[in-house]
This record gives sequence, C-alpha cells and structure tokens, in this order.
Amino acid sequence: MNSPHPVYLSDSSNEENASKLKDGLKEIKKFDVIYQWVPPGRDNLYLLLPLVKEKYCIQMGDDDIMIPETISECADFLESHPGYSTCSGKQVNIRFQKEDYNKPYGIIERQTQPLGRSLENDNMLARIKEFWLDLTLVNSKVSFNNIAFICFVVRSVELEKSIRNITKHFSLTEHIMEFLLVSILVISGKFKVLDKLMYVMQVSGNRYLFDYDGTTSNFLVSPDFYEKWKICEKEFSEFVQKQGKSEKESLKIVKWIFVLYLTRHFLQESEDWASLGLKIDQPQPNLAGKTIQSRQSLFKKARSFASRSKLLRRLYYKHHVSIDVTKPESKYYNDFKLVKDFLEKNANG
Repeated sequence: MNSPHPVYLSDSSNEENASKLKDGLKEIKKFDVIYQWVPPGRDNLYLLLPLVKEKYCIQMGDDDIMIPETISECADFLESHPGYSTCSGKQVNIRFQKEDYNKPYGIIERQTQPLGRSLENDNMLARIKEFWLDLTLVNSKVSFNNIAFICFVVRSVELEKSIRNITKHFSLTEHIMEFLLVSILVISGKFKVLDKLMYVMQVSGNRYLFDYDGTTSNFLVSPDFYEKWKICEKEFSEFVQKQGKSEKESLKIVKWIFVLYLTRHFLQESEDWASLGLKIDQPQPNLAGKTIQSRQSLFKKARSFASRSKLLRRLYYKHHVSIDVTKPESKYYNDFKLVKDFLEKNANG
C-alpha cells in the first residue's frame, strides 16, 4: 500500500534483530521509513520526535494497519478546527483463525463493528470523566462504553513532545504510563471521530498490556510507587496549568483524575470476585429500581444470546448493513477489504 506519510520507527531490539530489521527496511519502496535505535525499558520516543518534520503525527502498534487517506483527513480536520486537539477514524478489531493466531498475517475469523465515538464537551473535566467512567453496571458486571483507543489518534507533534517529555520517566507498559498518555490526550482538547475506517487492530497474545505488573493494588503498594507518583504529579500538574488552571487547582485535578483511573481499574478487577466465590451484600433496591435492573439484566442476556447466534447476527446485519464491514453496502467495506485481502494474501504465502 502506498502512503504519503513517512513512518518514524523507534526500535529497542537486540543487535541481531535490529540488524535484520534495518535490512528489511531497505526493501520498502512505497513510503519513507526513518529508523532510530533506543535503549530498552523507558519510553524513549522523546528522542525520536526531533526527527519528525511534519506538523501532525499518530502512534501505531507493530501488527496494526492504518488507512493513510483517513490519517490525512484527520490532520486536515485538526488544521481547520483549533478547538480539537485529537482526531481519529473508526477502529475495527480483528482476530485470526486459530492456526494463524499470534502471526503478523492470517485468515480473519471475525471482526468487530466499527468502534469509536467523539468526546466533544468543552469542559476538559467532563471529557476525562466521560472517558474513564462511562460505564454500565448490571448485576455487579461492569461494561465500559465505546470510545476509541485514544492512544491511536492524530495529534500535533508539539502535543506529542509535551507528552513524551513527561512519559520518558516511565517504562512503556506500566500503569503510570497509561494514566498519563491517555489522560493528557483527553484533557488537551476535544476529540473527534470521523465516520471513516482508520485503524485495524489485531487482537492477539503478542499485544502488551499496560498493567503487565499485576493488579492495581499491587501497583499501588509497589516499593517505587511513591517516587513515580511524585514525578507524575509534578509533571502532569504543570501540563494542566498550561490549560489555564492555577497550581493549586492543577494538583487537585491530577489527583481527581488519578482517582477516576483507579476506580475504572478496580471496577474491572472486581469481576474476579465471582471466581473466588465472594459475594458482596448490597442494599435492597426499591421496586422501581429492581424492575429497571431486571429489565437491564434480561436485555443483556438477550443481547449475549443474539451475539452467539449466526442466524440472528445475519438478520441484524441485514437491517444494519453499514456496520458490517464485510458487506459491499457498508461505507467501510472498501478500506476493510483492502486490509483483509492484504493480510490473507500474505498468510497464504
């Protein structure tokens, strides 16, 4: 696929793999690749950014695919809408068939509907609360509503420099890194999702998780947490001050955002209670509340049953063609087919 956008590659692999990678990059002719080797461990993207000549940039994962045309449209949108600091297209997650799982290419077994919605409240605190805590709670089960993975959005290089000058103190996959990267993007300005496919993410066991270091509680009681938090608090609050807040207000805001972040993670981890046989007594709801909860529970069960039924899925997509990216009638079809054909062609040699 041709692309007008250069790729800036930060690599922390060992000497042997780095040599293989650089040899492979020489074979790429359809777009420019700027390579930099950096020491492993901490986030060293701040070292790569001085090489970037463009005004806007976007981060992407190793096995993921982006649509260049949509990236261009996002940059154009930001250029003409100064009230927005980030922009993205729709995201589709894919999973390969079992024999191709964890490979870079494969036959797509299933895919999600296009994901992502905008965060357009002018109040940065309202945006951050909506992002971290827009959830549905039914029978102690938590589900978070559909906002695109905001790490992978178009933003200005200047904003990216501000972020990486803070995250350079931390490793790539720890809680503090996730908290900072996502929160700064959300509070920096409004977030627009264009109704076009931009990002295809492969779900596999090769993807790193931010919380690789265990549960949130383990993270909070780790020996180096206090030292990391003081750096995070200082650097993040200085960024918030640039959004027009006083030093005192900024410190309060950073702590409040961190509480929202922890709340989200604790709620997600609380689902493990069931596997331990633990039950938490809850106040008995009034009749109206109980009726609403029962309806929500019934609806969730029906939706779960429908999602597993091929017949019902076919009927649903028949009347909602636009969200089935595999159907020619869908507005996302052409871009998704290009990605699908590329992945499956290379899987077959």
